[in-house]
Amino acid sequence: MKYDINLTGFKTKGHVESEYRDNMLYVTTHRAIPTQRFDREFLSINSYIYLPDKYRLPLRIDITAKIDAPGLYVLLGNGHVNFGTLCTDNRRIDDIVSPTRKVIYFHNDIPMNQFAHITLIYDLKEMQILVDGEERYYSANEKYMKSKAFREANEEGFELKIACDKLVNLCIKSVAITEYSDTCGILHTDKGLPAPKTRNEAISRNDKPTFERCISLLPPIIKEEILGIDEYLRALRPLKFKRQVDKNGSKITYVASDHGVSYALYLSNDIFDHSLQWYLITQGPPDTWHRKADMMEETLNRLYDRSPDFAERMFHNLDDCVGCYKGCLARTVYGFRGKKKAVCHGKLKFEMNPSGFRDVRTFADMINSILMENQ
Repeated sequence: MKYDINLTGFKTKGHVESEYRDNMLYVTTHRAIPTQRFDREFLSINSYIYLPDKYRLPLRIDITAKIDAPGLYVLLGNGHVNFGTLCTDNRRIDDIVSPTRKVIYFHNDIPMNQFAHITLIYDLKEMQILVDGEERYYSANEKYMKSKAFREANEEGFELKIACDKLVNLCIKSVAITEYSDTCGILHTDKGLPAPKTRNEAISRNDKPTFERCISLLPPIIKEEILGIDEYLRALRPLKFKRQVDKNGSKITYVASDHGVSYALYLSNDIFDHSLQWYLITQGPPDTWHRKADMMEETLNRLYDRSPDFAERMFHNLDDCVGCYKGCLARTVYGFRGKKKAVCHGKLKFEMNPSGFRDVRTFADMINSILMENQ
């Protein structure tokens, strides 16, 4: 029984917005979701779109979709499969009945800004993941296949959810779900599965990373933007950013140590993430942790005087605290125009495109201007 899903049938849950136009479904998430903390049982993705019906195994799910930044999450039952996430994402897949919350990698890359056809096949004795027809994952040893709870769960059916990270634009072209009476008929390749990418592959394991080499796998337009922001930040005065390159080539940090502010690029082959924060000084016991400075509220307010829309957008872009730890010392509460937001590490995130780098310049320039006035 094949169901060609009418995209208007998707419902929204949490801080997510969807719009159907031009025969496609556009989805954005307005609050950070705990996609880095699949190891915490009490945390779950709480903003998503979903189908009101439930589906039973043997089951095939086909999704044609694109994203413009990491990442995309397909959730079935209690499990998840991640696509287009950073190489530091070490929990890319988990069981639909009994999640293990352990490190499980598979080659989950999809191109940014291009439609990819994703196929998830949950058979009774096999499971398979395909991307554009290429086998990416195969298993005959998933926990649900042997779980005592599976039969009851399958009789009730599994709910399908789709989510994307904050600041990601998700576009879904089509969704199809096929239920089988006996078996899905998985065809497993004998050629070997492509290796998961777990590091910046521009850097050989025994080589010392250089700045230029670290960014070499990124799209040309992004490399140009990073070269520009590198020159800009290092020339700022009185901020005096200094560049640091991680030993694994997976992170480039610009630190203005006199003022306790840093900007970081998290590199993941052809994709990346970037953010700015007033960093915590963690030398000594936790009760002595502190920030040398934190000008987030002052900077946002000064930006509001110049450009209210930009300041409001930057406040929205603050990386929301998702409650990983009770009493977390990195949790920071900011107030702005009568609103308050709990923020992870006081971190301001930017989009993975040229406009994101323009936002970095605008924000850093305002910090620098305030410091110049206070000299």
